[in-house]
Amino acid sequence: MRGPRLVDAEGELYVSPPGLRFVWPFLVVLILLEAFNELFGLGGPPAIYQIWIHDLVIVAAAALVLARAAYESTTRLAWLAFGTAMVLWASGSIAWNAVYGGRTTVPYPTFADILWLLWYPLMVVGIVLLIRHRIPRFELHRWMDGLAVTLLVLVLGFAVVIEPTVEHATQGTLAIIVDFSYPVLDVLLVGSVLGVFGLLGWHPDRMWIFIGLAIVATAGADAAFAVQQARGVGTDETYAFVWTLGALFLARAAWTRTSGEDRERHKPTGMRAIALPLAANALAAAVQIYAIFHPVGKSERIVTLTVLAVSSVQIVLTRPRREPPTEVPAGGTEMAGHAERAEGRTS
Repeated sequence: MRGPRLVDAEGELYVSPPGLRFVWPFLVVLILLEAFNELFGLGGPPAIYQIWIHDLVIVAAAALVLARAAYESTTRLAWLAFGTAMVLWASGSIAWNAVYGGRTTVPYPTFADILWLLWYPLMVVGIVLLIRHRIPRFELHRWMDGLAVTLLVLVLGFAVVIEPTVEHATQGTLAIIVDFSYPVLDVLLVGSVLGVFGLLGWHPDRMWIFIGLAIVATAGADAAFAVQQARGVGTDETYAFVWTLGALFLARAAWTRTSGEDRERHKPTGMRAIALPLAANALAAAVQIYAIFHPVGKSERIVTLTVLAVSSVQIVLTRPRREPPTEVPAGGTEMAGHAERAEGRTS
């Protein structure tokens, strides 16, 4: 029996594996078991949830993403990058559990952090390769939208995650660098995927939505862990399932039906045309007002100035423009004059 037909980024049809529809409910049930155990305590050996279920879902997600690359060729390199990122993630989790599982004291950082940090550049490679297929033409206003959103996320990320991580750092230099790396890379990655949404005219298809959910889920769990670890109380016993959920979202993105075309979208007008630069200016102003009462670092001020510059360029790009004069064919003016005089006589 053939599986459901899907469409790749170029509209090329391919067929998904026959039993794929049964995989998703199974993985969802596993994640629910892990979540209920962490939030409410289902009982039983912790290894069942922390090792077998957690690692099994991540390994399955890696296999599903790599399988997508095997089923179609147009965006194969992008899904290979995503799949390799997932393999490194799974390898780090399995190796960490094999070496440190069950121990009460664990050094930080560990060799697994190298594998987990390599996840980020490979995800960026996958995003870049995918967006190249979706947006073959360079349109300045769309790229400026994407850049503005990325910078907005940077401002919020510095204020909400990165600064608290630095302020409460109580560990050694290497541990602080690793703690700092996760939220910085997460903020950049979240900003990048939201920037992609801007490039897509704020109409991302389901595949990009699942990719965005995967990145937001992993970034949220990373941020919580980084702040806790900086304070010396790092533990993921109540939200490790969020990472697992992020892995499932990415696997689902790999096998999500896409439109197969980049629809032409009209340039926004009216308030929609200036909504994003206005939001950027408002956020920049809010950061400066906050700085009056609470000192902020140089990083926020630099990003704020950049946001203001980008929003100013956006306003220039979206300003109303004079329509070019309509070309009148040869003899058209004389014919128009005859028509007007004839109309005057009849009236």
